[in-house]
Amino acid sequence: MKRIHSKPHSAFTLIELLVVIAIITVLIGLLLPAIQKVREAANRIQCSNNLKQIGLALHLYVDTVGRFPSGYEAMNTNPGWGWGSAILPFVEQGPLYNTVGVPTRRFGDGQNPAAPDTNPPTQTPLRLFRCPSNAAPDLNDVRLNFPMSNYRAVAGALDYPIFFANIDMGGVMFQNSKVRIMDITDGTSNTLIIGECVFDKVVDKRAAIWPGMTGLRDGSVWISDVMWWVDNDSARINGPAPQAFSSRHPGGAFFAFCDGSVRFFVEGGDIQNLKWLAGRNDGHIVNNDF
Repeated sequence: MKRIHSKPHSAFTLIELLVVIAIITVLIGLLLPAIQKVREAANRIQCSNNLKQIGLALHLYVDTVGRFPSGYEAMNTNPGWGWGSAILPFVEQGPLYNTVGVPTRRFGDGQNPAAPDTNPPTQTPLRLFRCPSNAAPDLNDVRLNFPMSNYRAVAGALDYPIFFANIDMGGVMFQNSKVRIMDITDGTSNTLIIGECVFDKVVDKRAAIWPGMTGLRDGSVWISDVMWWVDNDSARINGPAPQAFSSRHPGGAFFAFCDGSVRFFVEGGDIQNLKWLAGRNDGHIVNNDF
């Protein structure tokens, strides 16, 4: 009887296996930053496109109404529908505009502060108002659980940190504003209208909401729900102020101008330039070096 000799099985030695694992680890370490860069590049494009759509909607509003929407509309320190609600019909959200009752009911239904439980459709998240680089909940629990927005109106530039009802902040969209294109004497390409704002509880960044200004609570009027002015504290991109214009994009944040263009402002830039750009008629023309 013949004896059958089987071929010996080949196998990795422990050293070979460790080498393979080390190579795979190195490759993953090299790939992850590249994947993250590609993802962030896509996020930047999406965020910029969001702001361009918002800018176009603002101009469609101007064509229809004759002026830019107000930052929000309300009496005194009461809640009021914001610019985000005003442009809903111009961003293919006409049904939501009517469902929440922008043309027929008060924001908050007379409560101060406003509460979403009186009008549940005002809790509808909208991707248009979200920067994909800022992973955050759909509802902003710092702002009474209304839907999150990473975009806030630039109300102007002030040198004192006090809010008065109906004050003209020098920008384009503030409380009950009715600014026309002809009122922007600095030029639409030289005047800011919307900026990014990030949500991050760790560093007390509160982002915004799209439906409106929620009113008076904790002794303050929460105008930062929809708008903010540019002062020395909040003019610093990614600065420490809770209302500072900010983003998760490395090195800066996007802003939309009144002409519909969108530009990236570098963190650490000249604060005075941002303040001048926030005003509609201060007479200062700023170059494109942001």
